[in-house]
Amino acid sequence: MGVVNTASTYLPVLVARLGGSAFSIGLLTAIPAVAGFTLAIPIGQFLQRNASVVKWYSTARLIANLSYAMIALAVVLAPRDIVVPLILFLWALAAIPSTIGMVLFPIVMDGAAGPHGRLELMSRRWSYMGLTTAIVVSIVGQFLDRIPFPANYAIIFASFTMAGGASYWFSRQFRVPRIEPPPVAGRRGSFGDRIRSHLALIRSYPAFVHYSVRQLVYVCGARLVLPLIPLYYVTVVNAPDAWIGIMATGQSLALLAGYQVWRRLSRLRGTRMLLLIALVVSSLYPAALSLTDHLVAVAVLVTIASFFTAGVDLILFDELMRTVPRQYGVTFVSIDTTLVNMATIVTPLAGAALAGFLGIEVALRFGAFLSICGVVLFALEARRRGSGPPNATGSAGPPGSGAAAGPASDTRPSQV
Repeated sequence: MGVVNTASTYLPVLVARLGGSAFSIGLLTAIPAVAGFTLAIPIGQFLQRNASVVKWYSTARLIANLSYAMIALAVVLAPRDIVVPLILFLWALAAIPSTIGMVLFPIVMDGAAGPHGRLELMSRRWSYMGLTTAIVVSIVGQFLDRIPFPANYAIIFASFTMAGGASYWFSRQFRVPRIEPPPVAGRRGSFGDRIRSHLALIRSYPAFVHYSVRQLVYVCGARLVLPLIPLYYVTVVNAPDAWIGIMATGQSLALLAGYQVWRRLSRLRGTRMLLLIALVVSSLYPAALSLTDHLVAVAVLVTIASFFTAGVDLILFDELMRTVPRQYGVTFVSIDTTLVNMATIVTPLAGAALAGFLGIEVALRFGAFLSICGVVLFALEARRRGSGPPNATGSAGPPGSGAAAGPASDTRPSQV
C-alpha cells in the first residue's frame, strides 16, 4: 500500500499536465466523496450482517486498485481531448469498491489490533507505509523526468496496480474475531420507520453526534484545499516532477517520524491536548503555503505539516474506534463516512471555484480559516470537559462516553 499511495501524489499532477482544470482536479476529490455519501450507509447495512469482512475488504481494495492500470491504458491509447474525462470516469467506477474498503478498514484494523493495540498497530502500519512511499515517490519523480510524457505516467500507474495485487494477497491473511451484532436497526418497516430507527440509534450515542458536528467544520477546510495544493505546485511554484517527488519524500519521512513520536507522546500525555496541537498546525499549513512560491520553502512547509498530520491521523482513528459501539461497528463507521463525504462533495468544487475567481492563494487561506474554526470547536469541547484524566486507549464505551472522529483508511484520513 505504500507503493499504491504514491498515486495520490501523481494523479492530480497527471491531470494537470494533461490540461485538466482546477475543476477537473477538484473532481478527483469530489467523486469518491459522492460515492461515500450515497453508498456508505447502504453498504454498511449490508456488511453489518456479513461475517466475511476480511474477504470483502481485500477484494474491494483489489478491484479499486485495478483502476490505475486502466488509467495507464487511457493515457497511452485515448485521444488527448477525451483522456481527462475518461480518467475521471474510471475514477468514478473505482469509487464504488473504494467505499467498501473505506467502511471496512477501521473494523478490520480494530479487530486485528484489539481494543488496546490500535495506536501501536496503526503507527507501525503507517510508518512502514510512509517509509515505502518516501522511497518510491522519490524514485518515481526521477523516473518521470527521464522518460517522455505520457509513457512515463502510464508505466508508473500500471506498477501501482501490481502493488495492489500484492496488497490483496497480504490483506486476505488478516484474522478478525467475529462480533455477533444485534438485529440491524430499521431493517423492517417503511422507509420512514427505518430512518427514525437509525436516527434514534445515532442519538443514543451523543458523543458521536457532538464530535461529528465539530469534525465536519474541520473537514470542510481540509477538503477545500486538498485539490488546490497540487495545482499550486504546478501553476504557481512551477515545480518539476523531480521536485514534487522530493517534497513527497520529505512528507513521507515526516509522517514516518511523526507516527513514532505521537504514539509515544500519547502514552505520556494522553491524546486530548496533543490532538489540538496537531490540528492547529495542520490547519495553518495551507495559509503558510500560500505566502511563498520558493521550492525549498514549500518543501520545508510540507515536511513540517506532515509531521503534525501524523498526530491527527493516529489520534482521530483511535478516538473513532473508542466511541463506536462494537455491536454496530460497520453501521456507525458508514454513518461517519457519509457525514464526512457530505462535506467533501461540495468543498473541493467550491475551492476550485474560489481559486478561479480570487486566486489559489486566497482559496488556500480561506480553507485554513475554516479548519481553524473547527479547531476552536474542539478547544471549546476540551475546555468543557475540564481537567479530567487524560484519554486512554480502550474499547467503545456506553452511550455518551468518549469521542468520535473522522473516517480512516490506508490512505490516511488527511488524504481521503
